[in-house]
Amino acid sequence: MKVVIIGGGIAGLTLGRFLLKNNHDVVICERAVGAPVLGHAFLMHTDGLSILKELRDEETKKLPGKRVDAFSLKRPNGEEIKRLQLDSWQCIKRRDLVTFLLSLIPMERIIGGRDFSHFIYEKDTIVAAAFLNGEIEYGDIFVGADGGNSKVRELIHGKVKFTPVEVKEAVGVCYNENISEEFRSIFTKYQKKENGLAFGLIPTGDNEFVWFMQYDPAVSDVPDASPEELKIFCDKLLAKFPKVVQDVIATNDFSSTYIWNTRDFDLLPAFHKKNVVLIGDAAHLALPFTSAGTTNAIVDAKTVAECLNNFSNHEEAFSEYYRIRSHHVSQHVMLGRELKKIFLNPLDNDDNIPVPLISEDKSSYEKGKLKPILVLFFTHPSCTTCWMTEAS
Repeated sequence: MKVVIIGGGIAGLTLGRFLLKNNHDVVICERAVGAPVLGHAFLMHTDGLSILKELRDEETKKLPGKRVDAFSLKRPNGEEIKRLQLDSWQCIKRRDLVTFLLSLIPMERIIGGRDFSHFIYEKDTIVAAAFLNGEIEYGDIFVGADGGNSKVRELIHGKVKFTPVEVKEAVGVCYNENISEEFRSIFTKYQKKENGLAFGLIPTGDNEFVWFMQYDPAVSDVPDASPEELKIFCDKLLAKFPKVVQDVIATNDFSSTYIWNTRDFDLLPAFHKKNVVLIGDAAHLALPFTSAGTTNAIVDAKTVAECLNNFSNHEEAFSEYYRIRSHHVSQHVMLGRELKKIFLNPLDNDDNIPVPLISEDKSSYEKGKLKPILVLFFTHPSCTTCWMTEAS
C-alpha cells in the first residue's frame, strides 16, 4: 500500500515516520524546499512528547526543546494572580521539531517544491495527486496534512466557515541573557484586567525566549506592517507593562516577527472521504489559547497509523480514527472559544481566570481499563480547579 502525504509539517512528518516504521510505502510531498525557517514555538505535554520518543532510532537521541516547570499569570503591574507547577511540559520551536523529524526520515521519501493542485480520478476513485509544478504522484491512500488553509480539505469537504479573527498575536524570538536566570523555566504571562491585551514569555533555550502579544484588533491593529511599524505598535501597546517586557521587545529582531490571525472552524462531519484522510490543522483547527494544536497533530498521526494497521479496510480505519479523535478536538475547539470570550471580556474575579494548558490523565486508563479523561487546567465559576470530561 502506497501512502501519499500532502504536507511536510509536523503532522505529515510524524505520520510518515510511523508508517515507515510499519513498512508502508510512503511519499511526503511538501510545498517548501528545505527545512522551514519561520514558525512559532509551542508548549507540549508528555502526551505528545511520549509519542515523539517512540519515533527515535536510539533512546539516546535527545528531543528538542526546553523544559517548562511552572506557569505564572501576572498583571502588568507585576502582581502574580495565579501560579501552577507543571509536570512534563516542554517548549519546542517549530523549526527544531521539524528538523528533528526530518532526521528520522530518509531524504528520498520527501519531495519538496510540490504545491498541491488537485486530485486525479479514475472511475470515481482518486489515484494520484497533481502539483502546480506539473508533477504527479500516484498512490493508494492520500493524506491531507496541509494546514489550516488545506486545499485537500476543500476538495473533499468544500469550504469551511472560519470564525472571525477576533484575537491576533504578534510572535517573535529574542536572545536575552539579562532575564535568563529569572525566567529560564517559567511560562510567564502578563494580562490586562480591563481588556484583551496580554504578553507571554516562554523559554526555548538558556538565553532564548519566544514571546507573543495577544491583542484585540477591534481596539488597535497594524495590518501589513513593516518590521519598524510592528515594533512601534508593540511598544505602544506594551508601554505600561513591566520592564522585562520592554527588554524583550528591545532585543527582538522584528524582521522575523509576524502577526498570527487566530481563527477556527466547527468540527467536520468526518475526517476522510473514501481514500483521502485529513490530519492536524487540516482536519481540525483550534484557537491558540488551549496550547494543544501541535500535540493534537502528533496524536492524529499516531492514531491514523495504528488504525491503518488494525483494519484491512482503509475506510473502516479512517472512521475509527474519527471516532477516537473527534470528541477530543471538539472539546478543544469549544474550550478555545470560551477562553477567547474571557480574554476579550475579562472576568471580575481573578480566582476564576483560566490557565490555558491541556493534558490527558493517562493514569485513569492504563492497560485499557478505563476510557481516557481529558484534564483541562481551567478554573471557572462553575468549577473549582479543573474541567474533566470522559473521552468517547
